[in-house]
Amino acid sequence: MTTIRLATRGSRLAVAQTERVAARLRAAGIGVELVRVRTTGDRDRRPFAAIGGKGLFTSALERAVVEGRVDAAVHSAKDLTAALAPGCALVC
Repeated sequence: MTTIRLATRGSRLAVAQTERVAARLRAAGIGVELVRVRTTGDRDRRPFAAIGGKGLFTSALERAVVEGRVDAAVHSAKDLTAALAPGCALVC
C-alpha cells in the first residue's frame, strides 16, 4: 500500500483538519502518516508583528515538503502567504 506523509501543526485544529484529509485518503486505499511539525508561530509566543508576521505557521510546513521529509502539508488557508515556497503548490 502506498503511504503518504502529511505534515501538520500539532494544534487540535490543525490535527483535526489533517485527519479529515487523511480519512478521505484512507477511504481511497492510501496509507497516511501524520508528521507533526513545530513552526515559528508555535515556538515563539510573542505578538506576530514582533516575530515578523509572515509565514509564522506555514514556512516550516513548506520547508518539510521541499526537503522531502513529507509528501504534502495540510493547513488553514487563512494563514497562507500570498507566495508559496518554490516547489510548493496550493491544492484544494
